[in-house]
Amino acid sequence: MGKDTVSQEIMEILSPVLGEELAAAIIEHRKRTLKKPLTAYAARMQAREYLMTGDPVGAAEMQIFRGWQAIKCDWYLKEKAREAGSINSSTRRTTVDAARDFLSGEDHSWDAFGFPGVHRH
Repeated sequence: MGKDTVSQEIMEILSPVLGEELAAAIIEHRKRTLKKPLTAYAARMQAREYLMTGDPVGAAEMQIFRGWQAIKCDWYLKEKAREAGSINSSTRRTTVDAARDFLSGEDHSWDAFGFPGVHRH
């Protein structure tokens, strides 16, 4: 098989899952950025992983953004959970914050530890 035939076969595998533009971007990412061209067999494996995430486009975009050679469903889900946790933790008032405010007398939440009904006396 020639290079054009292989590239077309890989596009036929990935484009139904990712769309034409993103499939081409994944092929390009592997070929130029990582210098590890995608094979048809690996493309089929990768398409299954993209689908298992429930967000194939998001998974492929994460792969490119992170510079990963490939992506597995559990990697994607763990990364999404980590991102969600960091967003929640940056906006949530912690017990340490509440205790520090309580001890300094600067209780901005009107309750001692971020729980309604637990007031500082």
